[in-house]
Amino acid sequence: MVILDAGDARLSYFVAGDGPPVTLLHGFTQSGRSWRELIAHMPLGWTWIVPDLRGHGETQLRHGALCSMDACTGDLVLLWDAVGVERSHIVGYSMGGRLALHVATRRPDRVLSLLTIGAHAGLEEDAREGRRRGDEGLAERIEKDGLEAFANYWGSLPLFAGLERRGPAYVAEIRAERLRNHVAGLACSLRGMGAGAMHPLWDELAQVSVPCTFVAGQLDHGYVASARRLAATVPHGRVEIVLRAGHAVHQERPDALARVLASHLAAATAAGVSSSSPTTD
Repeated sequence: MVILDAGDARLSYFVAGDGPPVTLLHGFTQSGRSWRELIAHMPLGWTWIVPDLRGHGETQLRHGALCSMDACTGDLVLLWDAVGVERSHIVGYSMGGRLALHVATRRPDRVLSLLTIGAHAGLEEDAREGRRRGDEGLAERIEKDGLEAFANYWGSLPLFAGLERRGPAYVAEIRAERLRNHVAGLACSLRGMGAGAMHPLWDELAQVSVPCTFVAGQLDHGYVASARRLAATVPHGRVEIVLRAGHAVHQERPDALARVLASHLAAATAAGVSSSSPTTD
């Protein structure tokens, strides 16, 4: 992992491969490591730019630093500048998918294409306050009970039941990854980047003109509906439903997602998008 000074944060990231850039944005309680298996399934010819988002992994926050969509967008622009990338394809899962949508609306000049997994573009106003209260309760729960208790609770949610199909050893690996995080970071992320805190983007998505693919697992019914709504909202959107998968498609069926992602990147390339390759040491 490499560390980049972002002023109020020290951003941890890695870069792998060679070719047009693809930036991977992980979900809540994860880190950049969660993408390594997907990368291994992908064909050669791509540069993978993989940060630990604020509040997660080895990224460190200075006192008073914010965890927010705007702050993470600024981190990504700084990271792209540091590695010499003018525009990047963006892939985001869950919280990272919401961030990807935020970046596409706030910095369209830096985006080549967009693929989200298990994501939505924000809650309706009448649902946001209840979700904010729920996220605050979860943040307080982490601070009160500690990381291990929260990891046990989070991993037991029905949303992640599909991971169990890969066996107990894999579930233990995912739990160990969650335990690499820190109490203060996850609490900060919930308060600043939870679905309740996120500004809804539905009315802005019509301006997202790059090729977009919205992925959901067949068994993740609410997010299947969100994927269809997202695809209908942007000018160049399509939906991919991955069979026999729930919320965490990239971990439940990395082989299937690799095929979807490879097809998306090929289609975006055929559509004539251009990029600058990163410069790395």
